[in-house]
Order: sequence, then structure tokens, then C-alpha cells
Amino acid sequence: MRSLSNNRGKAVSRTGVRSVRAKTKKQSPTRIAPGRRRNPAADRQFGRRASRPASFVRRWLDDVRENGSFGMMPFTIATTALIVVVVLYGLIVGGHVAAAGNDIVNRANQLMAMAGFSIDDVTVTGRSHADSKALLAALNVKRGDPIFGFDTEAARQNIEHVDWVKSATVTRLLPDAIRIDIVERKPFAVWQRGGELSIVDAEGHIITDKDVQDYANLPFIVGFGGAHEAQDILHLMADVQPQFLARVRAFVRVGDRRWNLRLENGVDVKLPEVGVEKALADIVALDAKYKILSRDIESVDLRLPDRVTVALTPEAMAERGGPLAAKVSTSGDYKINRGNNLNRDAGGNKAGSAGAGGNT
Repeated sequence: MRSLSNNRGKAVSRTGVRSVRAKTKKQSPTRIAPGRRRNPAADRQFGRRASRPASFVRRWLDDVRENGSFGMMPFTIATTALIVVVVLYGLIVGGHVAAAGNDIVNRANQLMAMAGFSIDDVTVTGRSHADSKALLAALNVKRGDPIFGFDTEAARQNIEHVDWVKSATVTRLLPDAIRIDIVERKPFAVWQRGGELSIVDAEGHIITDKDVQDYANLPFIVGFGGAHEAQDILHLMADVQPQFLARVRAFVRVGDRRWNLRLENGVDVKLPEVGVEKALADIVALDAKYKILSRDIESVDLRLPDRVTVALTPEAMAERGGPLAAKVSTSGDYKINRGNNLNRDAGGNKAGSAGAGGNT
């Protein structure tokens, strides 16, 4: 009887192992008060989102579709947008936005300067002739200025306008230093235009107008446009006629087209626009044979390819006197033809051989 009562709640399996039946707890049915609605969330199906209320734009579109009228909403939105645009435009054009932004940046830079990011040292490299005071003035900073408020590009542009400076690089060296690396221009010639004197480089850029007398050993260029063209004539003469180049005191640019060479004895050699190398060879050959450049003459004109015209000085013409003086009084110009004879430029009458005595 005891075993039967103990095995009443147990079941015997085919293997002889008894298992206990799980007792399930009965759930009480949900009680909803009469007249009250069930919670909508309880009726929602799994994975399905609850519907959201229609937006303002959606309701407006539905209203337009039903009634066929846009109402006042488009005009209200357009008016509001116009007002916002006008206000923003006024703030930007009036500089209020930029001023507010600059004020914020300045305050931030001041705080950074208080933290140690301020200019305390300026280093310049590559300087030989440029004035150090002019460089610092172009840098436009003082000790203690915020280093992040320093405009390196503006400083570079200002420095490149200083005498002698060809190019510059300005760098911040955090936390407190500024470095300036400059490349100076090399003096090439002294240039005179009008009553002004300047030192120029090989490209014709003005280096400085100060202390020009200290560079008297440089070639002397005269005339507008001469500074930019001097490099060609100087290099040509240095290559083909270096000895004749040493006798030139000034290079005079005429009409920005050709050159006159003023020699050390005051004689002007008028070169042509083209064929300069041949003209230089001709005058050197004539001078070597007849010493023409050592005579009493004012100029030698090489502009015409088939003749060389020589202008006598007034003193030389006066010393001639007599019929020869009368012959040359209208012009005073002679030519040495390719037959090595000295003839009048206007006519063909022979005045004397190139090797004759006297000053011609």
C-alpha cells in the first residue's frame, strides 16, 4: 500500500527509469474591467512598428489634395526664409560675423600666449646686405605677441619688398620663435634713368637706391629699358670682344631698340639693332689698323651695314680750316668704306686716306 501511494505521481519508462511529471502552474486569465480598452501595445504583432502621427508637411499635402488650396503656409515659409537671408546678409556684409570670429580667435591666441606660445626670438639667415631693422619692421611683430596670431604669408610678402631681398621663407618654430630665410639679389650693374640711380641685378630688378657710389666698379647702364636688356650685350661682348668691353664706360639704351657704347675717352660707338656682333668686330678691326678711336672724333656710327660714319669733334674741324673745313662744315661726317678710305658721307670726294697724318 505504501509503495503504491509513493509511485502514484511517478511514471515508469520502458527502460525502467521512473520520471516525475512536471507540474505546470495554471495562469489566471487576464481580467479587464468592463468599459476599458486593452493596451494597444499588447495587440501589436511582433516586428511591426506602430503607426506614427502624420507630419505637418504630410497633413498640408493631404489638405491640398482634398481642398485644392495651398493656404498660407508657402507664403509664410518664403517670408521667413527671406527674412533670415536678409539678416544673415546684413551681418556678413556689415562685418559683424567676421568681427565676432576675429574676436574669438584673438582671445584664444591671448590664452595660448599666456600658456607660453608667444614670440620671444627672431632668427634671420642668408642676410648680407639687407637692413636688419627693415626686415624686423616688415615682420611687424614685437616680443610677447601670440605666435599663432602671426601671419607668416603676409610677413613673407612684406619682407620680399625690402631692398636686396629676392625671396623669403618665414617659419614658426613652436613654442616661441620665428625664423626668416632670405635669398638676396646679386648686384649686376648701376642703372641711370632720368636723374635716378639704382643698383640692379642681371634680370633688371632694382635692388636698392642707396649707397650706389659704393658700386662704381659695376657696368653703367643708361636709359629706360636698359636694365632689362643689359645682360645680353654684356655677355656678348664678354664672349667675343672682352678687351673692347674693358674700354666701355657706359651702355646707353636708345629708344629701347639699340645701344650706344660710351668709351672711356668720350667717343660714342653707335651699334645697329641687329648684327651687333659683326659691328663690334668691324670697329675693333678698324681701330687696330687705323687707331680710329684714338683720333679727335665724337662718334662712330655702325648702324648701316655697308659703311662706317665718323663724326669729328668741333675742335678737329676748326683745325682743318681752308677748303676742307668748308667741305665738312655742313656735316662733319665721314665714312670709311670697305676699301679703307676716309670719304665724305654726303659725296664721293676723297678727303684723304685713313692713314694720312693729322687728326681725323
